[in-house]
Amino acid sequence: MLRFFKSIIYLMFMLCIYNCGLKISDTKIPVSTKSAEADDLLQEAMQLNSISKWYEAKEKLLKAIEIDENFGFAYMVLSTFGTNTVTETDTYYEKALSLKDQLNDVERCMLEVRTSYRDNDTEKRLEYSKKILELIPDNAFAHLRMAYTHWEMADIEESRKYLLSAIEKDKYYSEAYGALIQNYMFYEPKSYENAEKYATEILSYNKNESYYHVALGDVYRGQNKLEKAAEKYDDAYDAGTNNFLSAAKAGHAYTMIDPPEARKRFDQAIKDARNADQKIGPEYAKIYTYLHEDNFQKAYAQLINLKNKIDSYEFSDEKKQDEISSILWHEYFIKAHTGEHAAAKTALKKKKEIDLESAKKSKNTRSIKNTESEALWDESHLEIMKGNYDGAKTKLGKLKSMVENESNARRLDGYHNLMGMANLMSGNPKKGVEHFEKVIDPSNIYFRYFNGLAHKASGNSDKAKELFQEVATHNFNGLNYTIVRNKAIKEIEKG
Repeated sequence: MLRFFKSIIYLMFMLCIYNCGLKISDTKIPVSTKSAEADDLLQEAMQLNSISKWYEAKEKLLKAIEIDENFGFAYMVLSTFGTNTVTETDTYYEKALSLKDQLNDVERCMLEVRTSYRDNDTEKRLEYSKKILELIPDNAFAHLRMAYTHWEMADIEESRKYLLSAIEKDKYYSEAYGALIQNYMFYEPKSYENAEKYATEILSYNKNESYYHVALGDVYRGQNKLEKAAEKYDDAYDAGTNNFLSAAKAGHAYTMIDPPEARKRFDQAIKDARNADQKIGPEYAKIYTYLHEDNFQKAYAQLINLKNKIDSYEFSDEKKQDEISSILWHEYFIKAHTGEHAAAKTALKKKKEIDLESAKKSKNTRSIKNTESEALWDESHLEIMKGNYDGAKTKLGKLKSMVENESNARRLDGYHNLMGMANLMSGNPKKGVEHFEKVIDPSNIYFRYFNGLAHKASGNSDKAKELFQEVATHNFNGLNYTIVRNKAIKEIEKG
């Protein structure tokens, strides 16, 4: 018996040492489910979501609501996934609303935050983010929520303050680190030194997880250390916990230095993909490799190949229409920049029809208005590309009247970006600069290039060089970036 008790004491002692040495987050969102298993699944899902394992996160949440069909907070989180169709988002959101009376105070506030996104109301978001902080002031999640809200209101200083306080509350809270890294990399004042510091720190706690190697690789990519970034993405692949993400990230790094190798990495990502949503992403990325090579013909051929095999992904009818809308946007963007304006107009028209049909299915009363304003923005851009600057400005005047009363600090960013571009290209670069400088969130790299052109034409050569350098070394892929990177490099070469 004495030996038994000694064994128990020894075991407890070793467990204490083991647990005390674990470098894992202890942050949990207080939820109202009575099921411990459902609670655990929700917490696991939040962690998985924060490290780009969205598919696994959604599986956990679906299991949680299977165990507790009245788990309102889980339904609310499910409504936020970007891979949802309109119907899925509405279904999960409406179910969360129906369970509002069963939610605790924190969950209720989070539901109001969720609603603020549907209403595009940042003031409401701030109100309820503050209430969450008042309810759970020592919980790192509350500080992270405040950081996101200030970030979305373009208050970068405050967002960083709360990201740092989230880490102070929980040294191992990985989502706060991930957000802080992105914040320092893409928002002024930028600090790649701080981004690298926090990426290195969180990696030191999680060396066996691919995502954290990817995060440090992203910092190297932002520093224009593309070979070093590619090596770090290979380290992520070797870690083996998210091969799809690791291969895709390597593809994006190689896009800037070796497009054929990039296409090989994207093909590897497709092989490692776990679902159709993952498989289709690298197909778009391969289009970008050709655009970065200024080979619009091959880019368009890749796009048509994707369009022709869309049925092979076995999407639902609704999801298929979403993807066709995305394909049409890519078709528009390519044709608009090759001067094939009639084809570009046709693509926009088809896209608008699909998007409006989707919006009509939504229970969000703002959905149709949002779709119409987005379509008006697209049409304004086309008029600029056609050289019809007066027509573009007329459309943009209508766009401004549609969005200017919204409770969102960035509501006029799209208007000012296009007005800046229209004034620049119609021979009034100083007016263009005025509009670009009114943009609250200047992170759209496409318009940073045109802002550079406007400053150059206005005689502000130092500012122009700064903007061209920023664009040339941005290195983060996207359809809009493919058009301007090489142009910025040529501007730098001109001196």
